[in-house]
Amino acid sequence: MDLRVPWLKRCKNMAKIMFLDESGDHSLDKIDNSYPMFVLAGCIFDFDYYSTVAEPKINELKIKHFSRTDIILRSYDIRKQKGAFSGLVDKRKREAFYADLNMLIKLLDFKIIAAAIHKTELKNKYHAPDNPYNICLQFILERSIMFLGRTKEQLIFRIESRETHNDRKLAEVYEKFRLNGGGFFKKEEVMSKFTDLSFNQKIQNIAGHQIVDLIAYPIGVAVLDEKRENKAFDIVKTKFHSKNGTYENCGLKVFPQRKAKEGPGKP
Repeated sequence: MDLRVPWLKRCKNMAKIMFLDESGDHSLDKIDNSYPMFVLAGCIFDFDYYSTVAEPKINELKIKHFSRTDIILRSYDIRKQKGAFSGLVDKRKREAFYADLNMLIKLLDFKIIAAAIHKTELKNKYHAPDNPYNICLQFILERSIMFLGRTKEQLIFRIESRETHNDRKLAEVYEKFRLNGGGFFKKEEVMSKFTDLSFNQKIQNIAGHQIVDLIAYPIGVAVLDEKRENKAFDIVKTKFHSKNGTYENCGLKVFPQRKAKEGPGKP
């Protein structure tokens, strides 16, 4: 799929692209006590690198293990060995696939900015909290501006679409941030760096959305239970945007904020 937009023909060398996807349900009405998490994660690639390196590498993985590129890498289906991944019930095939997938994630050049909300804690702390999706997107927009810093690079956003009314609300959060700088940044700075937002369907089989789908769930598990074995997160945490050796409150925002621990958020 051609993700280029007209202005990229003029400044593609300064462009980065962020793919966003979530883990968990953003509803606060019914909360699954086994996984009371909502995570919104974003993977940032240099635009040309994504098109010429990352996307072909992901397709190579699909061909090697499934002999086709039209399958969609989805964390839930892989974990449950559903649909196209039913063959992973074979331990040998499963271990080989995970080994190659883990190596691919390690080698791909991208950065993660994510926000995680423990929904039960959010409801207990705030009388009428906003939708977790809106909160997380706000956190990610703030950290994306800090990630770009003083460079002239521009960032385009690709969010996996849900229902139309949800997409509309997210677009409103994005546009409000651009128009007032999120209350922390100059409007002109944000307007010049955030240049495009669109929503893509899962069936479009976009590789960037599949990568972020795979990394969102391990983040939620790690925030929910730091002591649980989480080999996927051991890889994911090396990809977070970090500052001064820590990624918490930089590449990963946890809300409500958890108590500080020794050596927080080190890759």
